[in-house]
Amino acid sequence: MYNRQRDVHNFINNLTGASSAEIQGYLSEIAENKDFNNNLEENQTNYGRRRFSGWGWGIGTTLGTVLYTLCRKVRPDIVVETGVASGVSSSYILCGLEKNKKGVLYSIDLTWREGQSGWIIPENLRDRWQLIMGRSSDKLPPLLDRLKTIDVFLHDSEHTYRNMLFEYQTVWTHLQPGGLLLSHNIDASDAFSDFYERIKLIGYTLGNLGGLLKAQMK
Repeated sequence: MYNRQRDVHNFINNLTGASSAEIQGYLSEIAENKDFNNNLEENQTNYGRRRFSGWGWGIGTTLGTVLYTLCRKVRPDIVVETGVASGVSSSYILCGLEKNKKGVLYSIDLTWREGQSGWIIPENLRDRWQLIMGRSSDKLPPLLDRLKTIDVFLHDSEHTYRNMLFEYQTVWTHLQPGGLLLSHNIDASDAFSDFYERIKLIGYTLGNLGGLLKAQMK
């Protein structure tokens, strides 16, 4: 199972070089953050259950804490994600950035209902969040052209082979050396494995979350 402590530690270590002690420290840090966890629970109860019947935790708590830990270790200036939905992954990323006291998250989302995207995100974390509405095929290239370089990317939008490969290829040239490419639902197609084999890198997996580390310049 992907939520075993050893598998979580190995995944994070392979992508960042963090020691087990560092990793455990970050995991404990987010688990013990009562304000953050209470805010998620309150938003779920007071907003989500009332307005949306299928709010869902696409990423979930375990993978959310992994995203938090990666952001705490890497200390990114710019994170980009595609796919927001309720905003669980966004919340964990933003919590890591806030703890670092640096960084901005740019999220691209296509939703069928006004106000749905990111409804679970705690209010105190939204200052570091920029939401862009539209298809990633339309919005991702101009965003990356404007940002020039990014430090972390998370794919969690449409999980077709074509779209996943498009996002990986589009992001890769803008990803800083030492940056991370992450992808949720890698089991939806062969796009993730095809991409890392094409660029001759090792792809790391944790359940249905995949990760690539862009090599540092020598």
